[in-house]
Amino acid sequence: MVRIRVAALGVAGVALLLPDVASADVLIACRNKTNGAVRVVADASQCRTSEIAFSWDVQGAPGPAGPAGPAGPAGPAGPQGPAGANGAPGAGVKTIAGIVNADGTKNGVTPNGFTVQRLEAGRYQIDFPPGTWQTFPVLMVVPFGVNGAYGNPIVSVALGFGNGSAQFVVDMSATTPAPTLYDNAFMFIAAAALPSP
Repeated sequence: MVRIRVAALGVAGVALLLPDVASADVLIACRNKTNGAVRVVADASQCRTSEIAFSWDVQGAPGPAGPAGPAGPAGPAGPQGPAGANGAPGAGVKTIAGIVNADGTKNGVTPNGFTVQRLEAGRYQIDFPPGTWQTFPVLMVVPFGVNGAYGNPIVSVALGFGNGSAQFVVDMSATTPAPTLYDNAFMFIAAAALPSP
C-alpha cells in the first residue's frame, strides 16, 4: 500500500505536513482543485494557490506473505560418495574337525591341524600345535564305524597352554556288557571363540 500524505494549507498556501523537498524515498506533487490535474514538483512550495500539495512514498509498506507455491521438481541425483572405511572384524569362532581311525591313525579326509596317537586300547591323545588357539577350545566327540553303536566317548584330559597349543585324551568306553575301553573310530570337532578386536 502506498502511503499518501496530503498537505494542510496555511495562510500562505504552503504545505505544512509535507517534506520540504522530494527525495529518493518520497515524491511531491500538486493537484489542481478544479480539474484534478496532477504535476510532480521538487518542492511543495511550488504548488499554486489553486492546487493542493501531496506526497507519497516511492516504496510502500510490505504486503502480507503470499501462499506457498507448489513444490518444484526433484533435482538430479548427486554423484556417488567415496567408499567408507572397512569396519572392524567381528568376533567369531575357530573350529578344527578331524576323523580318527580305530588304530589311532588320522583319516585322510581330515589330515591337517592336529596329531593323534593311540595310547592304549580305546584311549587316544589329540594334540594341537602351538599357535592354533587364541582361547581355550572345547572338544565334542562322536564315535562311528563297526562298533560305533556301542561307543561312549569320554574326554578324560583337556589341557590348554599359553603358546596356543592344546591336548585332549579321549577314552572310548563300551557300555555293554560292562564299561571297558576298546578301540573305535570317532569324529571330533574342536571350537574356540576368537577374541574381540
